[in-house]
Amino acid sequence: MKDAMNTFARKTLSTFLLLAIWEVAARLGNFPLILPTFIDTAKALVESLLSHDTNVLNYMRETCYSLFIGFGIGALIATLLTIFAVNTLFFETLLSTLTSALAPLPAVAVFPLALMWFGISYTSIIFIAAFAAVFPVAVSMIQGFHTVPHTLRNVGRNLGMSRLELTCRILIPAALPAILAGLRNGFSNGFRALVAVEMVIGAATGSGGLGWFVMSSKQNLDIPLVYAGILAIMCVGLLFEALFHWIEEKTVKKWGMLN
Repeated sequence: MKDAMNTFARKTLSTFLLLAIWEVAARLGNFPLILPTFIDTAKALVESLLSHDTNVLNYMRETCYSLFIGFGIGALIATLLTIFAVNTLFFETLLSTLTSALAPLPAVAVFPLALMWFGISYTSIIFIAAFAAVFPVAVSMIQGFHTVPHTLRNVGRNLGMSRLELTCRILIPAALPAILAGLRNGFSNGFRALVAVEMVIGAATGSGGLGWFVMSSKQNLDIPLVYAGILAIMCVGLLFEALFHWIEEKTVKKWGMLN
Protein backbone atom coordinates (compact mmCIF):
# COMPACT_ATOMS: atom_id res chain seq x y z
CA MET A 1 0.00 0.00 0.00
CA LYS A 2 2.83 2.37 0.87
CA ASP A 3 4.62 1.59 -2.41
CA ALA A 4 1.41 2.29 -4.34
CA MET A 5 0.99 5.64 -2.59
CA ASN A 6 4.61 6.57 -3.31
CA THR A 7 4.17 5.64 -6.97
CA PHE A 8 0.98 7.72 -7.19
CA ALA A 9 2.72 10.68 -5.53
CA ARG A 10 5.65 10.49 -7.97
CA LYS A 11 3.35 10.30 -10.99
CA THR A 12 1.26 13.21 -9.72
CA LEU A 13 4.34 15.34 -9.07
CA SER A 14 5.82 14.58 -12.49
CA THR A 15 2.49 15.41 -14.17
CA PHE A 16 2.27 18.79 -12.42
CA LEU A 17 5.90 19.47 -13.33
CA LEU A 18 5.24 18.78 -17.02
CA LEU A 19 2.14 20.98 -16.99
CA ALA A 20 4.10 23.78 -15.31
CA ILE A 21 6.83 23.54 -17.97
CA TRP A 22 4.12 23.66 -20.66
CA GLU A 23 2.54 26.78 -19.11
CA VAL A 24 5.85 28.62 -18.71
CA ALA A 25 7.10 27.69 -22.20
CA ALA A 26 3.83 28.85 -23.80
CA ARG A 27 3.89 32.17 -21.96
CA LEU A 28 7.54 32.83 -22.74
CA GLY A 29 7.19 31.83 -26.39
CA ASN A 30 3.97 33.82 -26.83
CA PHE A 31 2.91 31.93 -29.98
CA PRO A 32 -0.77 31.11 -29.26
CA LEU A 33 -1.32 29.73 -32.78
CA ILE A 34 1.44 27.17 -32.18
CA LEU A 35 1.49 26.50 -28.46
CA PRO A 36 -1.38 27.77 -26.30
CA THR A 37 -1.01 27.80 -22.55
CA PHE A 38 -2.24 24.88 -20.51
CA ILE A 39 -4.78 27.17 -18.82
CA ASP A 40 -6.26 28.17 -22.19
CA THR A 41 -6.33 24.51 -23.23
CA ALA A 42 -8.07 23.52 -20.01
CA LYS A 43 -10.64 26.29 -20.51
CA ALA A 44 -11.29 25.10 -24.06
CA LEU A 45 -11.73 21.53 -22.79
CA VAL A 46 -14.22 22.61 -20.12
CA GLU A 47 -16.16 24.74 -22.63
CA SER A 48 -16.29 21.75 -24.97
CA LEU A 49 -17.63 19.52 -22.20
CA LEU A 50 -20.38 22.06 -21.54
CA SER A 51 -21.21 22.53 -25.21
CA HIS A 52 -23.95 20.57 -26.94
CA ASP A 53 -22.50 20.78 -30.45
CA THR A 54 -18.78 20.26 -29.80
CA ASN A 55 -18.89 18.10 -26.68
CA VAL A 56 -15.67 16.12 -26.69
CA LEU A 57 -17.38 13.24 -24.88
CA ASN A 58 -19.51 12.55 -27.96
CA TYR A 59 -16.40 12.28 -30.11
CA MET A 60 -14.71 10.14 -27.47
CA ARG A 61 -17.71 7.81 -27.43
CA GLU A 62 -17.58 7.48 -31.22
CA THR A 63 -13.87 6.63 -31.15
CA CYS A 64 -14.23 4.07 -28.35
CA TYR A 65 -17.14 2.39 -30.12
CA SER A 66 -15.17 2.08 -33.37
CA LEU A 67 -12.10 0.92 -31.48
CA PHE A 68 -13.96 -1.85 -29.66
CA ILE A 69 -15.43 -3.17 -32.90
CA GLY A 70 -12.17 -3.00 -34.87
CA PHE A 71 -10.04 -4.38 -32.07
CA GLY A 72 -12.58 -7.12 -31.36
CA ILE A 73 -12.58 -8.25 -34.99
CA GLY A 74 -8.77 -8.13 -35.17
CA ALA A 75 -8.30 -10.02 -31.90
CA LEU A 76 -10.84 -12.68 -32.95
CA ILE A 77 -9.12 -13.22 -36.31
CA ALA A 78 -5.72 -13.40 -34.60
CA THR A 79 -7.00 -15.92 -32.05
CA LEU A 80 -8.51 -18.20 -34.69
CA LEU A 81 -5.40 -18.05 -36.87
CA THR A 82 -3.17 -18.81 -33.89
CA ILE A 83 -5.29 -21.74 -32.69
CA PHE A 84 -5.17 -23.25 -36.17
CA ALA A 85 -1.44 -22.53 -36.43
CA VAL A 86 -0.55 -24.15 -33.11
CA ASN A 87 -2.39 -27.35 -34.12
CA THR A 88 -1.61 -27.58 -37.84
CA LEU A 89 1.78 -27.32 -39.51
CA PHE A 90 0.30 -25.80 -42.68
CA PHE A 91 -1.46 -23.00 -40.78
CA GLU A 92 1.68 -22.39 -38.71
CA THR A 93 3.67 -21.84 -41.90
CA LEU A 94 0.87 -19.69 -43.33
CA LEU A 95 0.65 -17.52 -40.21
CA SER A 96 4.42 -17.18 -40.04
CA THR A 97 4.49 -15.99 -43.66
CA LEU A 98 1.64 -13.54 -43.11
CA THR A 99 3.12 -12.04 -39.96
CA SER A 100 6.58 -11.74 -41.51
CA ALA A 101 5.16 -9.88 -44.50
CA LEU A 102 2.39 -7.80 -42.94
CA ALA A 103 3.31 -7.21 -39.28
CA PRO A 104 5.95 -4.53 -40.10
CA LEU A 105 3.50 -2.79 -42.45
CA PRO A 106 1.91 0.34 -40.92
CA ALA A 107 -1.86 0.14 -40.95
CA VAL A 108 -2.18 3.53 -42.65
CA ALA A 109 -0.18 2.10 -45.57
CA VAL A 110 -3.16 -0.10 -46.51
CA PHE A 111 -5.61 2.78 -46.13
CA PRO A 112 -5.71 3.37 -49.92
CA LEU A 113 -6.79 -0.27 -50.29
CA ALA A 114 -9.54 0.25 -47.72
CA LEU A 115 -10.76 3.27 -49.70
CA MET A 116 -10.83 1.24 -52.93
CA TRP A 117 -12.63 -1.69 -51.30
CA PHE A 118 -15.05 0.08 -48.95
CA GLY A 119 -15.00 3.72 -50.06
CA ILE A 120 -15.08 6.69 -47.71
CA SER A 121 -17.14 4.91 -45.10
CA TYR A 122 -17.28 3.69 -41.53
CA THR A 123 -16.27 0.23 -42.77
CA SER A 124 -12.88 1.59 -43.84
CA ILE A 125 -12.26 2.85 -40.30
CA ILE A 126 -13.14 -0.53 -38.79
CA PHE A 127 -10.97 -2.34 -41.34
CA ILE A 128 -7.91 -0.25 -40.51
CA ALA A 129 -8.40 -0.68 -36.75
CA ALA A 130 -8.76 -4.46 -37.18
CA PHE A 131 -5.73 -4.69 -39.46
CA ALA A 132 -3.62 -2.73 -36.99
CA ALA A 133 -4.61 -5.06 -34.14
CA VAL A 134 -4.52 -8.51 -35.68
CA PHE A 135 -0.80 -9.08 -36.21
CA PRO A 136 0.58 -7.84 -32.85
CA VAL A 137 -1.96 -10.11 -31.14
CA ALA A 138 -1.14 -13.09 -33.37
CA VAL A 139 2.63 -12.72 -32.99
CA SER A 140 2.48 -12.52 -29.20
CA MET A 141 0.05 -15.43 -28.96
CA ILE A 142 2.12 -17.76 -31.12
CA GLN A 143 5.29 -16.80 -29.25
CA GLY A 144 3.52 -17.47 -25.96
CA PHE A 145 2.32 -20.87 -27.12
CA HIS A 146 5.82 -21.82 -28.20
CA THR A 147 7.18 -21.09 -24.72
CA VAL A 148 4.77 -23.51 -23.02
CA PRO A 149 6.85 -26.41 -21.59
CA HIS A 150 6.49 -29.75 -23.37
CA THR A 151 5.77 -31.32 -19.99
CA LEU A 152 2.43 -29.51 -19.82
CA ARG A 153 1.62 -30.54 -23.37
CA ASN A 154 2.42 -34.17 -22.58
CA VAL A 155 0.21 -34.05 -19.48
CA GLY A 156 -2.71 -32.95 -21.62
CA ARG A 157 -2.08 -35.65 -24.21
CA ASN A 158 -1.79 -38.31 -21.50
CA LEU A 159 -5.18 -37.20 -20.17
CA GLY A 160 -6.65 -37.82 -23.61
CA MET A 161 -7.31 -34.18 -24.49
CA SER A 162 -8.09 -33.30 -28.07
CA ARG A 163 -6.05 -30.62 -29.81
CA LEU A 164 -8.72 -28.03 -29.15
CA GLU A 165 -9.01 -29.03 -25.48
CA LEU A 166 -5.24 -28.93 -25.13
CA THR A 167 -5.18 -25.43 -26.59
CA CYS A 168 -8.01 -24.07 -24.41
CA ARG A 169 -7.15 -25.81 -21.14
CA ILE A 170 -3.33 -25.96 -21.26
CA LEU A 171 -1.78 -23.62 -23.82
CA ILE A 172 -3.93 -20.50 -23.37
CA PRO A 173 -3.65 -20.37 -19.53
CA ALA A 174 0.10 -21.07 -19.69
CA ALA A 175 0.66 -18.41 -22.37
CA LEU A 176 -1.62 -15.82 -20.73
CA PRO A 177 1.13 -13.22 -19.99
CA ALA A 178 2.18 -13.19 -23.66
CA ILE A 179 -1.46 -13.11 -24.79
CA LEU A 180 -2.24 -10.08 -22.60
CA ALA A 181 0.90 -8.32 -23.85
CA GLY A 182 -0.23 -8.96 -27.42
CA LEU A 183 -3.73 -7.70 -26.72
CA ARG A 184 -2.29 -4.53 -25.18
CA ASN A 185 0.00 -3.93 -28.19
CA GLY A 186 -2.81 -4.68 -30.61
CA PHE A 187 -5.13 -2.30 -28.81
CA SER A 188 -2.52 0.48 -28.88
CA ASN A 189 -1.81 -0.08 -32.58
CA GLY A 190 -5.50 -0.11 -33.40
CA PHE A 191 -6.11 3.07 -31.43
CA ARG A 192 -3.29 4.99 -33.13
CA ALA A 193 -4.37 3.88 -36.60
CA LEU A 194 -8.02 4.62 -35.87
CA VAL A 195 -7.37 8.21 -34.78
CA ALA A 196 -5.21 8.84 -37.87
CA VAL A 197 -7.87 7.47 -40.23
CA GLU A 198 -10.63 9.42 -38.46
CA MET A 199 -8.83 12.61 -39.43
CA VAL A 200 -8.98 11.69 -43.11
CA ILE A 201 -12.47 10.18 -43.19
CA GLY A 202 -13.81 12.99 -41.00
CA ALA A 203 -12.47 15.64 -43.37
CA ALA A 204 -14.45 14.02 -46.18
CA THR A 205 -17.66 13.27 -44.29
CA GLY A 206 -17.71 16.05 -41.69
CA SER A 207 -18.19 13.60 -38.84
CA GLY A 208 -16.19 11.13 -36.78
CA GLY A 209 -14.45 10.61 -33.48
CA LEU A 210 -11.56 12.26 -31.70
CA GLY A 211 -9.39 12.33 -34.81
CA TRP A 212 -12.00 14.44 -36.59
CA PHE A 213 -12.46 16.56 -33.47
CA VAL A 214 -8.77 17.51 -33.56
CA MET A 215 -8.75 18.08 -37.32
CA SER A 216 -11.90 20.21 -37.36
CA SER A 217 -10.58 22.32 -34.49
CA LYS A 218 -7.37 22.88 -36.43
CA GLN A 219 -9.32 23.91 -39.54
CA ASN A 220 -11.22 26.44 -37.42
CA LEU A 221 -7.91 27.70 -35.98
CA ASP A 222 -9.15 26.91 -32.49
CA ILE A 223 -5.69 25.85 -31.34
CA PRO A 224 -6.50 25.43 -27.62
CA LEU A 225 -9.28 23.03 -28.65
CA VAL A 226 -6.78 21.12 -30.82
CA TYR A 227 -4.62 20.54 -27.76
CA ALA A 228 -7.72 19.72 -25.72
CA GLY A 229 -8.57 17.01 -28.25
CA ILE A 230 -5.05 15.62 -28.01
CA LEU A 231 -5.38 15.54 -24.23
CA ALA A 232 -8.67 13.66 -24.64
CA ILE A 233 -6.93 11.11 -26.87
CA MET A 234 -4.22 10.70 -24.24
CA CYS A 235 -6.86 10.21 -21.54
CA VAL A 236 -8.51 7.42 -23.53
CA GLY A 237 -5.14 5.73 -23.97
CA LEU A 238 -4.34 6.03 -20.27
CA LEU A 239 -7.78 4.71 -19.33
CA PHE A 240 -7.36 1.54 -21.35
CA GLU A 241 -3.76 1.15 -20.20
CA ALA A 242 -5.09 1.18 -16.64
CA LEU A 243 -7.73 -1.38 -17.64
CA PHE A 244 -5.12 -3.77 -19.02
CA HIS A 245 -3.01 -3.26 -15.90
CA TRP A 246 -6.04 -4.12 -13.74
CA ILE A 247 -6.66 -7.28 -15.77
CA GLU A 248 -3.01 -8.22 -15.29
CA GLU A 249 -3.28 -7.69 -11.55
CA LYS A 250 -6.39 -9.87 -11.36
CA THR A 251 -4.97 -12.69 -13.46
CA VAL A 252 -1.32 -13.36 -14.20
CA LYS A 253 0.12 -11.44 -11.23
CA LYS A 254 -2.46 -12.83 -8.83
CA TRP A 255 -1.76 -16.38 -10.00
CA GLY A 256 2.01 -15.92 -9.72
CA MET A 257 2.67 -16.11 -13.46
CA LEU A 258 4.39 -12.70 -13.37
CA ASN A 259 6.48 -11.14 -10.62
